[in-house]
Amino acid sequence: MNAEKKVLICGGGIAGPACAYWLQKYGYIVVIAEKAASLRDGGQNVDVKGAGQRVIEEMGLAEIIEAKNTMEEGHKYLGADGRVIGVFPKGALGTLTRDFEILRGDLAQIFYDATHDRCEYRFNTAVAHLEDKEDCVSVTFDDGAVEEFEFVVCAEGIGSSTRQMVMAEHVRFRYLGAYMAYFNIPKHPGDDHWARVVHALGGTFLALRPGTDTETTALVTFLADDVGVTPNDPTSRKELLEKALTGRGAIADRVRADLDAVGDLYFGPMSQVEASRWSRGRVVLLGDAAYCPTPFTGSGTGLALVGAYILAGEVKDRRNLAEAFAAYERIVRPYVETAQKQLNPRIIRFLHVKTRLGVAIMHTIFRVLALDATQRLAKLAATKRDKKKPADDFLLPVYT
Repeated sequence: MNAEKKVLICGGGIAGPACAYWLQKYGYIVVIAEKAASLRDGGQNVDVKGAGQRVIEEMGLAEIIEAKNTMEEGHKYLGADGRVIGVFPKGALGTLTRDFEILRGDLAQIFYDATHDRCEYRFNTAVAHLEDKEDCVSVTFDDGAVEEFEFVVCAEGIGSSTRQMVMAEHVRFRYLGAYMAYFNIPKHPGDDHWARVVHALGGTFLALRPGTDTETTALVTFLADDVGVTPNDPTSRKELLEKALTGRGAIADRVRADLDAVGDLYFGPMSQVEASRWSRGRVVLLGDAAYCPTPFTGSGTGLALVGAYILAGEVKDRRNLAEAFAAYERIVRPYVETAQKQLNPRIIRFLHVKTRLGVAIMHTIFRVLALDATQRLAKLAATKRDKKKPADDFLLPVYT
């Protein structure tokens, strides 16, 4: 088959299928190569807001996603012993809960369902070699097969191996001073539709959030030197995670006791991807592979959706790939940089208190923040601020 109008997308998570949705709509033949044997149903709660939410609406998937909402009502800020410090309903200042709250695995399934009958998914498939030619990219897969594509979209995530083949020298990781793990644990009788958040001693942060009928999602982050634990080193991962949970109170004890039941575990450094360029030749980076802000920001999914929409739209509207890739980066990069600036090592250290005094100060902050009077003042200030600022956080281009 001629490579013209045939595209390879590496990565079948969120960014890749979202981009596939738009490219096939614009007449491209799309192949999605995914290293995993099947869709991953694990992962943390993700929230989609702003421009990312508008992309979902443009895709016609808003109602489907709303139907898979985790039904989270807000979050309760707890002491390490489980006592309630402050309650933050959905919509309150300081709440973690957004309009679109969905498990990452459920969102991935929705995008797969929206694309699998019009795109070719190849699971258990990875790229072994890329050769960028004048009129195509020659791709050698890990089974030895060779195929030509008009261009390749690398959307494999923060640890992308395909990106390393093409532009490793243009990518750096900005470590923020903490490690993070998210996974599912068995649901307990006391688990309801409220998220629970704890700042524990020693620089450990925990969040338990509504998951499925049988599971609760857990997020654990903790201050640490960048010890270089690899994804293929489960013993060291578990040792570090257990150390971060030991002696951190009743909520941490519950999570630690349930670790043996954990199947799909994400564990790694809280790092941002900073790429000096997002494309080379006929290969272009998308989503976390290009600009991971870390899951802790809550912005990664929205950035992936916006990036996918604009990349596909620019490819459709521009005369050639070089112009399209340059326009995609020019439009999206300022939005990415704003999201990444939400976090820096100082903010991470502030959010991961170590001492009893630090925990007490954090408790006081959240007690005051949860007061009705504070919330009323905050809403008044937000109303005045919203009247002065633009109605939108990012103006999506329109592609016809």
